Amino acid sequence: MDTIDFKEVLLSVYSIDYLLKCKVLEHTGDVAKIAPRSGRVDMFQVHDPVVLLIKRDNRLETIPADISEIDSKNGLVTAFLRLKEVDDERRVFERYPVSLAVSARKKFSNRRLHFLVKDISLYGMGAVSQADLEVDELIDIDLITDRSMFYFSGQVVWRNNLDGGYEYGLKLTNYDVATKHSFEEYLDKLNESYQNMIPKAR
Repeated sequence: MDTIDFKEVLLSVYSIDYLLKCKVLEHTGDVAKIAPRSGRVDMFQVHDPVVLLIKRDNRLETIPADISEIDSKNGLVTAFLRLKEVDDERRVFERYPVSLAVSARKKFSNRRLHFLVKDISLYGMGAVSQADLEVDELIDIDLITDRSMFYFSGQVVWRNNLDGGYEYGLKLTNYDVATKHSFEEYLDKLNESYQNMIPKAR
């Protein structure tokens, strides 16, 4: 999907438990200026991962994006749309766009680290954080959803510097068969969970 055409979207962001009804004021290439119908933008921070939802022909299309600017005065945000992020290395397992807050800690440490997850698959996740981790560092990850709690071991595969933080590619390792089965079920139902949230969008 290289180009998209839309005027209205629903938006999922980890900091609230409902979908936001939004107008798309401007859309050029992979950048969109978005205004929540409520006029509120206080639930956003720069670098937040979000998911834009568009209904097309009775199916729900999800577009991953990152917040790049916040205009509090005019009640709008600028989002960078991640339209071309599937490369050969990521084709083995489907990646699902999400906006999730997870807790983690370095191996043998009790100090909590906070990550915002932007995409997730059966064996990995892309995330942003202010925590400074090295490539190959091992971490424990807690993902708590409305209905499930998942505990993973993970490893930092790559990292990029961001203004005020870091972007990470995390590999999920060493979880048991029951957890794997539950997690597969969770991933399969992600689209359904977005569908269920639509009637309560505001």
